[in-house]
Amino acid sequence: MHNDYITLLNPPVRQWVEAFNAHDVEAIVALYMDDAELFDSGMKHPRRGRPEIEQWFRTRFRTMPAIRYTLTGLIFMEEKQAAVSWTAHGRGPRLLGQTWLARPFQVDGVSVFTLQDGHIQKQHGYYDHFTTVEQILPPLKLFSFRL
Repeated sequence: MHNDYITLLNPPVRQWVEAFNAHDVEAIVALYMDDAELFDSGMKHPRRGRPEIEQWFRTRFRTMPAIRYTLTGLIFMEEKQAAVSWTAHGRGPRLLGQTWLARPFQVDGVSVFTLQDGHIQKQHGYYDHFTTVEQILPPLKLFSFRL
C-alpha cells in the first residue's frame, strides 16, 4: 500500500503515521489512551502511559531525526484493531555526536494497533532489530553468527 492510500486507515492509525513522519510528539501522544502500552522489538520493556510514551518518542526523534515510515501494506483493519506493514528508513543515531557518522538504515516491519474509543490502547511493532543495528554499526556484522 503506497502512502497515497493512507486514507483507508482508521483515523487514529492514519493520524499516527502522519504525526510520526512529521515528528510531532504532541500529536502522537494525544492519540494514546492515558494507560496505553507501546512496545516494539527494539525496546527492552514496554512504555506504559502517556508520559513514558512521550519520552520514548522525544528520544527517538532527537537521536534519529531522519526516521520515516512508508506504508507497504494493510494487513487487516477492523473497528478495534488494525495491522499495517511498513518500511522504516532514515539515518541511525549520531555516533560520538558526529552527524557524518550517522549511517543509513532501512527495515521492514509490522505494527499492530488495538483501538478503544478512538484512541490507541496498545501498539506493538515487530521488525528485525538486529539487522537494523548491523546497518547502523557495520562492524557488528563481523560478530554475527547467523545460520
